[in-house]
Amino acid sequence: VEAGETACKLARKWAYTVKGIPKYKAKIIFAAGNFWGRTMSAISSSTDPSSYDGFGPFMPGFELIPYNDLPALERALQDPNVAAFMVEPIQGEAGVIVPDKGYLTGVRDLCTKHNVLFIADEIQTGLARTGKMLAVDHENVRPDIILLGKALSGGLYP
Repeated sequence: VEAGETACKLARKWAYTVKGIPKYKAKIIFAAGNFWGRTMSAISSSTDPSSYDGFGPFMPGFELIPYNDLPALERALQDPNVAAFMVEPIQGEAGVIVPDKGYLTGVRDLCTKHNVLFIADEIQTGLARTGKMLAVDHENVRPDIILLGKALSGGLYP
């Protein structure tokens, strides 16, 4: 959870100081079906009622789009206040959903085109769990921020 929270803070700070988004207007886009924890920030981006039901109101500035849907990402990135797109290269908690070939490359291209940070949540997929060091390596993609978190310590230390 700390990795996701820190990535959101970093993305917003970058948006205000580098991209020039007006103060307190930065948005972060997430893919539906994501899971990165149970803090207020994490459940504010969740589509799982068992995670968020009964805990609102939620954190502002988080928006959701369907996973593995490049046209939806393209539409969302039209908003000049988008700071980042955070996505799991392979969704874990949603049912081990592998995206279409080219999805991650398309994400990288769209984020670059719209000056938006690409955050890859590799906590479940990183460190050679998919046959490559990172799941994004299957498409030779380089995100701006990579979350590894507790994966680095085998889950023993956040």
